[in-house]
Amino acid sequence: MSMFRKVLLGKIVAVVAAAAFLFAVSTQAQSKVDKKVFLKKFLDASHKIPASHRTLLSGGMQNFLELAKSLNEPHLKAGIRDDGGTFTGPTKSQLLNRARRNALIASSPTGFGGTIRVSNPTLDFVGSVMTGFTQSETSSAWCGNNIVAGYNDSGAYLRTALTNFDGPWSLSGVSVSANGGKTFIDLGYLNPGGDPLNFLIGDPVIACTSSSRFYYASIFATATPPDAQGFRNPISAVSINRSNSGGAVWGSPIVAAGKDGFTHSLDKPWFTVDPSNAMQLYVTYTDFDFSFPKTGTCANDARYAIELVSSSDGGSTWGKPVVIDEQCGASFNGVQGSNVAVSATGKVYVAYEYYPGAVPQNEIHITSSTNNGKTFSAPIKVSDVWPNGANGRLQGGFRSNEFPQLAIDRTAGPSHDTVYITWSDGINGIVPDMAVGTYAYADIVVASSKDGGATFSTPLVVSPTPASFTGNGRDQFMPGIAVDKDGTVAVCYYDRRADEDNSVIDRYCSVSHNHGASWLGHRASNANWVPAHHTDNTINTVYIGDYDAMTSDFLMLNSGFFGTFEVQDNGNPDVVGTKF
Repeated sequence: MSMFRKVLLGKIVAVVAAAAFLFAVSTQAQSKVDKKVFLKKFLDASHKIPASHRTLLSGGMQNFLELAKSLNEPHLKAGIRDDGGTFTGPTKSQLLNRARRNALIASSPTGFGGTIRVSNPTLDFVGSVMTGFTQSETSSAWCGNNIVAGYNDSGAYLRTALTNFDGPWSLSGVSVSANGGKTFIDLGYLNPGGDPLNFLIGDPVIACTSSSRFYYASIFATATPPDAQGFRNPISAVSINRSNSGGAVWGSPIVAAGKDGFTHSLDKPWFTVDPSNAMQLYVTYTDFDFSFPKTGTCANDARYAIELVSSSDGGSTWGKPVVIDEQCGASFNGVQGSNVAVSATGKVYVAYEYYPGAVPQNEIHITSSTNNGKTFSAPIKVSDVWPNGANGRLQGGFRSNEFPQLAIDRTAGPSHDTVYITWSDGINGIVPDMAVGTYAYADIVVASSKDGGATFSTPLVVSPTPASFTGNGRDQFMPGIAVDKDGTVAVCYYDRRADEDNSVIDRYCSVSHNHGASWLGHRASNANWVPAHHTDNTINTVYIGDYDAMTSDFLMLNSGFFGTFEVQDNGNPDVVGTKF
């Protein structure tokens, strides 16, 4: 078995082990939940995971580990005094008042490199200089004049956990715009609900169906109601928060998919709405399943599955999971990074990355449903894909992936129902490296289907390496894609072409006005940055985010695109946007 497959298997085992460790504590009902003890047990258990595997945990799990460190290791405590006292910084009310004041006065709507400021940097370093200043991994939705952006935010953790240690916690940030993305108000954090065991872990995906109705999907940890003896069992879940005010106010999380937290870890969710039926919603995710079922494809074995749940009432209730693809532990195969999209006629598409155990390259797969997600076609391979960098890590030490993103043309023109899929592929940039054997400099590629996903075009590199570039290669990674009301397609991504040593990062976009036949590139910001992802105690040292998504106006009232992404201004990671 190749080293890459061993790492993949180790990652899968570690993710599930970490999920079980997180909840392997007494959850007996009590008037005061001791969160510090709760996380201390998780931290102690996590030390049993080999370090090489621990660094490859999902972003949410890795940030859990760093959070536990900051609260329980004396030299890293952020907000808990070494003498056992509690947080003595600003109160929750003071922080929220400061957040509202700073958000409203917003000294400058212009962000780093001439971008649009989305997260509010004046909220960073409030209460701690050691944590609470990282925003990353972004998604946004655009309906009419309103745009909502979601992102992982360690500052949300400060504004919930350290100011109300016994209440529900959030690592999810949200910003809203009522003027088409010209300016944003940072709300401080997404509502985690009222249960003290609730924890919004992050991995946001935003969608909307009108200028008032917005949805926010997240990884979610919670617990069952107390049983007759007062005990509560853990739930590993994906949740949906809803807003009926254009994102200004959010309801509590609703569990869209939830399973036993001792034997399941639900990870990497994606979310979308049906443009032909505003009440029809879909969530996909990866289930790392160590329940060892007695029957089924993976009887008495570990199971790794892409699953889908749907709602026909706008997210109030959700159906049972439908299996898209499942792989068994004995096969050494894996699946991860699902992305769901729906056509104008209600056809559901799900794409994801498949990890075959027998060969070094991975595959991009896609499947579809014509009956509202009740059943799906057999998955087809869109393309082989070579992992980015060296074993999923890019120069600078942070991790990356090849997870696909989908966009579907909803126009009435000749490109109607064209399915576009993008990912980053290192196959054309593999070079020898003295330290790691080989390093794969990835390109952003796009493939398309004009026959309902039955066949796909050969992947096209949308932004080739400039002829003037003389370095060994340059990384391109984390593409997002969207189609607007005119049928124009845009892909935005991180790009290191400005540095022949492949260190600094820029944001570029490639646009096609002829349905993907050719692409024109432009720079999304007028400045670049060096990654400084290791400075925040809540954030894992190899984490820079796993994706950034693009959006167009879902209501098809406006042409053009809006996209959010992370920049690092003097070591302070913030979320900004670009509209074009």
